[in-house]
Amino acid sequence: MFQFPGAFEQEFLSLLGACMSDNAINIPGNVSSDMQKESSKPLFTLQRGATRREVNAVEARHFVQGILSRSINLATLIGSGASTPAIPLMGETFRNLRADLKLNDPDLSILLESRITKIACRDNEDPAKYSNIENLLSWLSQRIEGSLDSADDDKRVSDAVRKAFLESVDIKYSAEHSDVLDSYRKFVQGLGVSRQILARGGQAAFDVVNLFTTNYDLFHEMALESSGYAYVDGFSNGLIPTFNPREYHRRPIDLDERFRDHYEPVNPFFRLYKMHGSINWRIYDGNVVKVPRFPDITDEYQGDRQLIAPMTSKYALTQGSPYSDMFREFVNALAVPNTVLLTCGFSFADSHISNLISQALARPDFTLLAFIGNPAEADVGSPTRVFYDKAGGANTYFVYPSERELDRKRPLYFSEFADFIGPEITFGDDVASGSLGLGDKND
Repeated sequence: MFQFPGAFEQEFLSLLGACMSDNAINIPGNVSSDMQKESSKPLFTLQRGATRREVNAVEARHFVQGILSRSINLATLIGSGASTPAIPLMGETFRNLRADLKLNDPDLSILLESRITKIACRDNEDPAKYSNIENLLSWLSQRIEGSLDSADDDKRVSDAVRKAFLESVDIKYSAEHSDVLDSYRKFVQGLGVSRQILARGGQAAFDVVNLFTTNYDLFHEMALESSGYAYVDGFSNGLIPTFNPREYHRRPIDLDERFRDHYEPVNPFFRLYKMHGSINWRIYDGNVVKVPRFPDITDEYQGDRQLIAPMTSKYALTQGSPYSDMFREFVNALAVPNTVLLTCGFSFADSHISNLISQALARPDFTLLAFIGNPAEADVGSPTRVFYDKAGGANTYFVYPSERELDRKRPLYFSEFADFIGPEITFGDDVASGSLGLGDKND
């Protein structure tokens, strides 16, 4: 049963008070001595509305774990900053491409720079600093679809930009990227364990987690599969997995529990929404299909299977399914009472998504917990700073590096976010029985 918004608000007031009480936080006995020493240093600022408090890593984790223990509907929004350094940010990829073309393909460089100048002037930006790959590709697609006289040159530029971006995402998830994958695992396992605990306490209505991401990589999928969690990504099973939004409203049943009074759904369960597309999506026979985990992107076309280009949310919505379906699910998830949205690696540069979050914040039964870089160190006109200055309500929480940090301009790393969310290392009855998926006590 959902709580009334007022009661839900009171839970967070109590939680914040407990976290911000000078004597409320006790470092658990299983925390290493090194972590205890580090925890004495204020590292982060926890902010709610106009109220700020400096907290150490243990206190920040205590606060986040307190939220995860509540009977709430959980949703996450993960942006490209989460997958660095395994996958470079788009801006870095774009800068490298511009430098490479200038040196090795002057003719193509001239075509690219002329189009950057046009779109940068349209958006009142400096062409020399322009780095928005998604915006450029969406604009070029519109020009190509419009059959302008320059369509051939536009396609040549679009192909070069798209190829550079896709190559930057096309990694093999090998040992050199294990730190990033470990952070993703810790992230999904913390969410999963928190939902299992609630389900065993009779709160099975909250055992589904909605994972939204603007990333094209496969870190979410790798983390979920290697953690043994069931999830749906909108694609059907079969020889050619095809996108169908109805898949999001289906859920597997755990037949191992068939001798109970009623069937039990698999718990926990994740729904994955890749709002801008994925490295392993193709268009085949008019449908969006999913290809094997490590597709060969050096071939622009595989039969009729065309690569899906990166695009902005605004342009994606004009393309219909699956993008319109993803955004509809995002709106629906934010509209569910007692929903908490956790964001990390997301800069709020996507104005369409940011506006949807702002609209949800107008309701008292929706809560945002955003992990960002220090807003005081961000440029005044930057998307993060603009959103931060605008979102000052009591149901908005920000966590960011403290101004007393030596490197105040650093981002809040996804590895830190994962540490806050990751499950506790304990050995009690739940773990010993294997009910948390950590092995059987007789193994």
